[in-house]
Amino acid sequence: MENNLVERYVYDVARRLPEKDREEVRRELRANIYDMLPENAGEEEVKKVLYELGSPASLAEKYRQKPRYLISPAYFDEYVRVLKWVLPLVGVVVMVIGFAIGAFDAVKAGSSDYALVAGGIVSKGISMGLSAAFQALVWTTIGFVIAERSGEKAEKAGGHGWKAEDLPEVQKDEKANIPLSESIAELIVIVVFSILGLLFCTGRLPFMMAFSDGNLQFFNIFSESFLALCVPAILVSLVLAVVEGVAKIRDRRWSVFVCAAVVLKSLVDMAFSLFLINRPNMFSAEFHSFLEGTSVLRVLPSVNGTNVLVIALSVLIVIGAVSECVTAITKTVKGVSK
Repeated sequence: MENNLVERYVYDVARRLPEKDREEVRRELRANIYDMLPENAGEEEVKKVLYELGSPASLAEKYRQKPRYLISPAYFDEYVRVLKWVLPLVGVVVMVIGFAIGAFDAVKAGSSDYALVAGGIVSKGISMGLSAAFQALVWTTIGFVIAERSGEKAEKAGGHGWKAEDLPEVQKDEKANIPLSESIAELIVIVVFSILGLLFCTGRLPFMMAFSDGNLQFFNIFSESFLALCVPAILVSLVLAVVEGVAKIRDRRWSVFVCAAVVLKSLVDMAFSLFLINRPNMFSAEFHSFLEGTSVLRVLPSVNGTNVLVIALSVLIVIGAVSECVTAITKTVKGVSK
């Protein structure tokens, strides 16, 4: 007959291992534990055996076939998974921005040496891309170190270094779990792009480049008053994103707290987005003139004075926010009911 504490212990050990090894470890560990237990073992006897085996985190490390210690083996696979897509994403995006800044600086300098200009543009892009990728690497590592240390601290709450009562319930539906790699990656990407957004709003990044009459011209797409409104919106969204990320890293499942954080951020982001895109002074005068010259504004119809593109974008924002809220609530209800 299965014992709940044993199953929870086996689950906690297996979930820290690569998926390909989990089933084999479950079978082996479960058999070893029941072999160590007497017939009709009581709860105290079960706890004694589990404490002899050690904490789930330390036992999971012993089961790993290829120990790696840059980050603790219990977190290494998720750490590598984050780096594989966060570093290229951040590096490439910032590199493209660096190319734009390099071109902007070259136009301002008025240099006629095209080889020197091209070299400066490439150099600026590569240096910014590598710097951003390095920063992403540093903050990803710091994030995993903090998550690991907080986990170790929590495990020292009991006299044996951990408590059997604190073992997580077995999740039959793995979709109720939130991978640590996913939470940390989301947090890093949001922080990086929030910083880029703040640089954009404060005029530290070029807004737009376009060819007009055969010459490269720079336009301020958005008006200064609109950008001033964007700054607090980005800061509030960033704070809520950090709260959401910390909640996911702490609980690693769809708990009520995680759901509340996700829903709150979605609704606040929706409110800010709807408010901002409906500002009449969104675009700068020079960019508005540029659009009129390209006949874009005449092609797009209006409904009661509101551009149809703004209406469509507003509908998409509402649908996206509601969809995210419903998904979070559904996952939380399924996870709590398990």
